[in-house]
Amino acid sequence: MPGPGRPGRPAATRRRPARTPGHAPGRVGRVILTVTCNPAIDVTYRLPHLEPGDVHRVTEVTRSPGGKGVNVSRVLRLLRRSTLATGLAGPGFTGLLTDRGVDAHFVESLPQTRQTLVVHDDQRVTSLWEPGYVAAPNSENDLTDLVAQRLRDATVLVVSGSLPPGTDPALPTRLAHLGREHAVPVILDLDGEPLLYAARNSAAILTPNRDELGRLLGASGEAVEVVAASRELAAATGAPVVVTLGADGVIASDSETTWQVKPLRALEGNPTGAGDAAVAAIASALTDGRPWPEILTEAVATSAAAVVAPAAGEIDLPTRRAWRHQLHAEPITRLLSER
Repeated sequence: MPGPGRPGRPAATRRRPARTPGHAPGRVGRVILTVTCNPAIDVTYRLPHLEPGDVHRVTEVTRSPGGKGVNVSRVLRLLRRSTLATGLAGPGFTGLLTDRGVDAHFVESLPQTRQTLVVHDDQRVTSLWEPGYVAAPNSENDLTDLVAQRLRDATVLVVSGSLPPGTDPALPTRLAHLGREHAVPVILDLDGEPLLYAARNSAAILTPNRDELGRLLGASGEAVEVVAASRELAAATGAPVVVTLGADGVIASDSETTWQVKPLRALEGNPTGAGDAAVAAIASALTDGRPWPEILTEAVATSAAAVVAPAAGEIDLPTRRAWRHQLHAEPITRLLSER
């Protein structure tokens, strides 16, 4: 799969400009398919100050269907992209999304959908995440069948987030293999054992954050270590690796080239969902066949727009517009020579 420094090659029978993976001429549908195996009802509390052990009066409460892939679909909708959110969920979750204008088709085989609680005060963000519930027997097969059916009209497949307890950690990689069988580019945004399995067995675009990459390969958070680890992972998978660095932007590598995009400035807000917004931007740009430097600037601009938005799955469009034309992707050579 082409990487950050190499646009994709046109098919041998076509003489068209080179495209990055995701460009699918002649494909009937142009739907970005997202899979969330452990979605949540996101509850956000806002209050002036959080003091453990005290009673607090919450000044603002928001509730919305969430989970990493769901957040990707919600951002894609704001970017005016066709998207279908799928995965495993509890009863009624599909309806919660469709009521909010997001096309969805979930295998509702969980006894209920977990909650994630985010407490946002003036100085910090505290997150409390429930682990999720065990899925009914045969849920993985049902989801695999659903994804296989929907891939016929997909331009990009995104599999994001954690898995319900007891779920096979190889499930995201199996879904990625389905994507490859349908010639659909795949993005995997995973952590822990599912990420380890994907790194060893998939050829998908991986999007770990700095901490996830460190847990996977033992790299420190120093930039030179991140660059080396991302290149090592890209060489192992044969696909690009995009490492999200929070306030430090992104670093992306294939086995030959590494790029970095730094934010314009630090932003105050809620970083929950910023990584999901970056993944949405990557999927959107892949669909257009954009070159990797542009894909990465889109990712950082959209991530910044998520930080200043009220909740995960939302972005501030004026912020995105202001940032996306000022960011630049720079090739990295010095850090590698210092290693």
